[in-house]
Parts: sequence; structure tokens; C-alpha cells
Amino acid sequence: MNNLSKATLILLLSLFCASVTAQETRYYDVEIILFENLDPQAPLSENWPASVELELPPEKVIKIGQPYPGPIPKEFNPKYTFKPLRANEYRLNEQAAKIEESESRRVLLHTGWRQPGMPKDTALSVYFNRQIPAAIPVAENTIEVEGEASKPVWRTPEAGNLEGLIKVILARYLHVSADIVFRPQLATAEKDIYAMEKTEDTIQPVVYRLKQTRRRMRSRELHYLDNPLIGMLIMITPFEPKQ
Repeated sequence: MNNLSKATLILLLSLFCASVTAQETRYYDVEIILFENLDPQAPLSENWPASVELELPPEKVIKIGQPYPGPIPKEFNPKYTFKPLRANEYRLNEQAAKIEESESRRVLLHTGWRQPGMPKDTALSVYFNRQIPAAIPVAENTIEVEGEASKPVWRTPEAGNLEGLIKVILARYLHVSADIVFRPQLATAEKDIYAMEKTEDTIQPVVYRLKQTRRRMRSRELHYLDNPLIGMLIMITPFEPKQ
């Protein structure tokens, strides 16, 4: 075999290997809805922590639409690697609308992104952090009880901070890990809390946390995670890049 033939063979093998690698990379659309349960009993159903700090190792965390942490693997197409979904690519708009229409729930976050399937050792956690505004109190949100004052049917949504990490792992099956925290702002935040008399009735800080480790999921199916106060809908759909 002459040198030209050898060079041609090596080039063809390299192109073939690159093609196989590219074909083996699977991409997924991930869409989530985070919502709050406004049942007055929900905050009372668990002992919530006063403080939670999420672990954010820089090399394992990415914000959607932000640069990849470190060199992007050559087998990943940058166009499909942790990029936000367009509004017309969302599949859960109907579910989000129903939650918004409900007096007993409110949407905290509805978002989605496209990413490659990644094994446990290299999978990145998607990080988000947003401020949630308070809702205007609804005057009719009460019921009359004979012999008692009016009682609220649903809680008035509070302002607060929503922070979270969501990791999608591709092994034999898809798995999702989630760590979501909602930190409501204290009603006494505008007062001088150091000048207040400390009594048993003093409002204490609280954090509502939804944590799930390695939940197995099927693609194209709607999955639900929750605790008494926070719920999450998530759907993972295979994406086929155009050739």
C-alpha cells in the first residue's frame, strides 16, 4: 500500500470515528414548571430549616445560555449544549396555564433548555436564581365560619428568592437530581428587628426545600416531584438534530 493510500485510509477512519462519536451523543429538551402550594396548612406540615446553602462547585454547574465551564467536549455540538428553549418549543404551556388559573397554586418558574445526555461523573447541574414578587391580596380569599372570624382559604403568595440546581444524568436510563429552595421574605423585613422585643411570636426565617436524588424518569413522560409546599413538573424529550 503506497503512502497516498495509507493517508487516505487514515483520513477516512478519522472521519468515520468522528461521525460515530457525533451520532452517539444524544440530546434532550428539558422543561420544568416549579409552583407553590397556597394551602394555609402547607407551611405547618413540616419542620423547615432556617437556612440552606446550595453546594455550587464551579466546574459542575452551568447557567442556561452561559459559557460551558471549561473546555466544551469535542463531541458536543455547542448549538445544543445547555441552550434555552424558545417559547414555541415548550410542551407544558397548558399545564402552566392551568396552575396560573388555580387559586390554590402559583407558578414560580417555567423554563426549559436543550442539553446533551451526560453520564454521572461529568453531568452538569443547571443553576437558576430569581426573585419572586408578592401577589396582590385577594379580598374574597376568605370563608365565613359561624361564630368565628373569617378564615383565609388560600395563603397570599409571598415575595421571596427561588434558587435551585437540576441535574439530568444519562445512564442506562435517565435520572434527575433536584435541589430547590424558596426563601420567603419576612413580613418584618422593613422593621428594625434588632429593636423589636424578642418574644415567642417573633417571626423566624424559614426555607422551603424540595430535594430529590437520582429519580429515574422516562423520556416523553410528564413527571411530578413535590413536598407539602413546592411542586415540580418535569418532562425530558429526546431531540434529534437536523442533519
